[in-house]
Amino acid sequence: MRNGTMAKWRDIFILVLVLALMAWIGTGITHAAGTGAQVVMSDLSSVNALAPQGIANISTAALSGHKSHYGHYFATNYSDTPATAATLCEQPGVTGVVWRQAWNQVETAQGAYNFGAFDKVLAAIAHSSKPSCRLWLFVEFKSFASSPIKNPCPKYLKAGHSALNVYGNGAATCFMWQPVVSNAYTALIRAAAARFDANPRVEGFIIQESALGFSGQYSQDAGNGGDYTARAWRDSLISIVHGCSMAFAHSRCMAFVNFIRGGQSYVHDVSAAISAIPNNQACISGPDILPNEASLYDGTSAIYQVIVRHPGCRAESAQKASFRVPSCTLNCIFQFAVGGTMGAFPAGAPLSGGLCVNSYLFWDNKKPGPTTQDWRTAQKVMASHPYGSGWYGQCAGDYGPP
Repeated sequence: MRNGTMAKWRDIFILVLVLALMAWIGTGITHAAGTGAQVVMSDLSSVNALAPQGIANISTAALSGHKSHYGHYFATNYSDTPATAATLCEQPGVTGVVWRQAWNQVETAQGAYNFGAFDKVLAAIAHSSKPSCRLWLFVEFKSFASSPIKNPCPKYLKAGHSALNVYGNGAATCFMWQPVVSNAYTALIRAAAARFDANPRVEGFIIQESALGFSGQYSQDAGNGGDYTARAWRDSLISIVHGCSMAFAHSRCMAFVNFIRGGQSYVHDVSAAISAIPNNQACISGPDILPNEASLYDGTSAIYQVIVRHPGCRAESAQKASFRVPSCTLNCIFQFAVGGTMGAFPAGAPLSGGLCVNSYLFWDNKKPGPTTQDWRTAQKVMASHPYGSGWYGQCAGDYGPP
């Protein structure tokens, strides 16, 4: 019964998506870019007018199909500069970088967007020794204890639409399950797409992890005075992914999925919705490669169990904790990420399996410190394992790139 319901749901979505896309193209919708300029998606002369990022004379050839520059990407940190991003790009084995901004750094007032930080990174890359390096856009709606901006929500959404989360030190999360919030975030994505989708150096847009950080004393459930439900967040997340794929018609949309509190089984629905988007334009990614973290693979709805069964674009992220997994070097982390068996994850012996990643791997730009592994160690792994059959050939039952 459940499989039949999901199939029907996917068919309905695809029909709605096609009709909406036809309406969008037919009306020649315009969006406001960060500088106040307007972009008509079908008008390449208008797109070229928005090329302060070191990319000029964009042609229709550059816009054909979806971008698919698979491989290793460095995820920059809050303290990094555009020059840091360019330096990381220049390293052997690196395909691109991820640049993050808090939502309120981009949406400075309701409906007003400043994409200047991303422009500066693109400009730095354009003047580097590897101008072909790619960029992922990452706009955060949740902060952590170490985040320099504690509440990432735009000013007009802070009161009543955000609250402190479990990470401490003033960290907060926007209420992404609320339509007013998710609609505002999707509007930001549309504005970003109007500015960057036609840029061949911009690979796509990353949607932050599904774990919102509202548990225990920070719960936003109805019983604690809030209005959070797992179903509402599932529906909102699926809507955001769909909105992203419609806006970024030539780029990729990456959803970091790990936990949906109070409804972990809903990650199956999120996976199915991502797979239903044509041509593998949207990708699913776990935010952490941690073979020693049982919560990521124990149970049929644990995210690793879902990823290895996900048909389509599968990615993963090796963040700071991945650099200190006992008895597993970063080379081991890589092998775990790309190896395994499609349709099966051995929870009892995780390192005997893997995640069958077939597209993108994101590595933290971890600074040198007390641990023996840092970004330099990761870079050596990247250089030793370029994207190709050495990736997807490690997964039994895989069929190559998405």
